[in-house]
Amino acid sequence: MPEHAKTRYERIKQRWMEFWGLVFFLGVLINFTEIICRTVFHFSLDIMYDLPVWLTIWAVMMLAGPILLEGEHVSVDMVRDAVHGKPRKFIEIVNCLATIAFGVVVTWSGIIFISQCWRFNMKIIRCVPVPRWLVEMCIPVGMAVFTVYALIQLGRVLRTNYDGKPGNDD
Repeated sequence: MPEHAKTRYERIKQRWMEFWGLVFFLGVLINFTEIICRTVFHFSLDIMYDLPVWLTIWAVMMLAGPILLEGEHVSVDMVRDAVHGKPRKFIEIVNCLATIAFGVVVTWSGIIFISQCWRFNMKIIRCVPVPRWLVEMCIPVGMAVFTVYALIQLGRVLRTNYDGKPGNDD
């Protein structure tokens, strides 16, 4: 699709995915630098080991929602694809409701965890102490975004007619 034909939402989503892709790349770059420093110069900082992990988790959590609508998550479609009409729609709705419930539970649990990290002033002790809430904040934020996308997916499912005609299945 030409760039000028994309909607504002599609452009924002594209930039969002590109940004988190760069965050992931930065994590890989730091990891690679840490390996070179450790093996060649016999020098390493503990934060250089942790930072790539944190950046990777942030990138994955922030992209979980947008890729939901693209069907990029792992799923078993054998039963779902074998049925059409009302049974298919029922299965799709149940899948969406389960996804929404999962998102809400993990978002709420993440909020509780972050509030405890904040209240108890928890830190990840490295060469530079890092507030634990800052690292773990990706869980409630990412899952809240995921839940919004799951609600959008439910809306799509409710509007779709699963009558078995080509092009109507997804």
